[in-house]
Amino acid sequence: MADIRLTTSEVFTYVALFHAAVGFALGLIPLILGFVKKKIRIGVLGLLVGTAGGALLGFLGSIPAMAIFTWLILRDQFVPADIDQPPAASTDTKQD
Repeated sequence: MADIRLTTSEVFTYVALFHAAVGFALGLIPLILGFVKKKIRIGVLGLLVGTAGGALLGFLGSIPAMAIFTWLILRDQFVPADIDQPPAASTDTKQD
């Protein structure tokens, strides 16, 4: 059987592809949660950041990205519905 020989750049490429695949798999968690919670933009961003973080930093990039974007999707943030309207005038009729 023939020996397999890889150059250093090939090894780094294969390792980066493996970690990108792991980051992609972990990025599916915020993506699915984003679809369920109607926060699709954050879910897609979580998938992209998880994949890129996995390719560049390995597990140190993909796991925190997955955790942060999952938290961003699951948190309940109060957003007033009438944010564009000016505040209502005071109904206080007290006169001096």
